[in-house]
Amino acid sequence: MTDSFGTPIEAGDYVLSAASSSSLFKLGIVYFAPSGRPMMEVALSNYSSTNRRSEVGSNCLVLRKADGTVPAHVAGEEE
Repeated sequence: MTDSFGTPIEAGDYVLSAASSSSLFKLGIVYFAPSGRPMMEVALSNYSSTNRRSEVGSNCLVLRKADGTVPAHVAGEEE
């Protein structure tokens, strides 16, 4: 799976996953279920304070890779 900018999503990546049809968003760390489905440990969301595990949605953005690097589309260009 890749994010909306084509960055591969890997276990341990910190991602933003948002639904375009509603105002739901979640931030969290990716892991993969035994079935291979990308899931996330939710750190912050605007829909539930109790749901701490969720599927990674199709509209997502890798904010920080597991190795600590930041994808170019997040970091932007230095001037």
